[in-house]
Amino acid sequence: MKCNICKYPLEAAIFYSQENISITSLCEVYPQKTEVFFCKNCGHSQTTPLSDIDKYYDLSYKILIETEEEDQLYQTIDGHKKYRIDHQVETLLTKVNLPKNAQILDYGCAKSSIFKKLVKIRTDLTPHLFDVSEMYIPFWDKFVHSNNWATYTVKPEWDEYFDLVTSFFALEHVTKPEEMLTTIERLLKPGGVFYGIVPNTYTNIADFIVIDHVNHFSQNSLEVLLKNTGFEAIHIDPESHNGAFIVTAKKRSINKSSSVVSQPSQYAISDLEREVTSIAEYWYNITTKIRYFEAEHSSCKFAAIYGSGFYGTFIATCLENLERVECFIDLSPYRQGKYLLEKPILSPQELNKSTELVYVGLNPQGSSRSIAEIDNWHEYTHEYFYL
Repeated sequence: MKCNICKYPLEAAIFYSQENISITSLCEVYPQKTEVFFCKNCGHSQTTPLSDIDKYYDLSYKILIETEEEDQLYQTIDGHKKYRIDHQVETLLTKVNLPKNAQILDYGCAKSSIFKKLVKIRTDLTPHLFDVSEMYIPFWDKFVHSNNWATYTVKPEWDEYFDLVTSFFALEHVTKPEEMLTTIERLLKPGGVFYGIVPNTYTNIADFIVIDHVNHFSQNSLEVLLKNTGFEAIHIDPESHNGAFIVTAKKRSINKSSSVVSQPSQYAISDLEREVTSIAEYWYNITTKIRYFEAEHSSCKFAAIYGSGFYGTFIATCLENLERVECFIDLSPYRQGKYLLEKPILSPQELNKSTELVYVGLNPQGSSRSIAEIDNWHEYTHEYFYL
């Protein structure tokens, strides 16, 4: 296997799941072992792709399609909820100076709720959409003219047409990121802007073992990818979006050079290798930690899992006796009322007072703070397990 970014031969996997099952970014169990590799040349990490990847994204990857309004909770501060779409639109408008009447394209857009909100704020913009599935067309049809979208293959008349091309959490899913960025570069006008968001494995370690995330970018590998595909004025921001890198880059005004892009120093690569090795060790050890805690509390009759996303799903798949778990708890009203692994998803206010244990299935970086902000739980006596 070769690196998706620099084509350097990859050595043995630094992580593989201990069971022949994995979890997708939609929190679904998938019957394939997760294998993660690290590139010692450019600092990229990558996962063996799904066995049916094209079919999966065409027909099975149904993200947030139950209603038009469905969204993911981004953060809660002092009881106030902020959703991902709101944050992403605000950040885009802060970072990109869009000209009046700009032509914009959302590449790998799903239902493109971001553009739907964006064009309500900037009514002069003309939105265009592209995805590798037709399942989102009913959503597009409500705010974009049918001439301005495409599925599976971009339109030839789009070459050098756009002032801005965006990609929100799409690059991590593709097996050929260089091909995708080369296409985006071709679609941009000279000097046009690419704006992308990808997961940051180093601040959201769940990304490391999500099986449908083929690419786990470092700042180094992102820079190599962008330079190799004809971009300049590259800025990679690891701070403005929780657990993600925000990328802005301009299409070069002259033909891109065919020369080889200089690679990061071996010192930087060795640092990245130590970090990803530490993340791999964490995921190897956490299953044992979960099962040890469960065994220590074998007399527990009623437990719950806080968080119905990836971390919560992972905890559930590790437990020896899921029957003790009554429910999942989630702050997002878009998750409440649904079921995960045949367990109901409830609001924090609905937690049974007789619950003895709460497994906290959140990003370890902010999980204790999130729990502390649940006011009505302060009087409860249940015990917490943190990842």
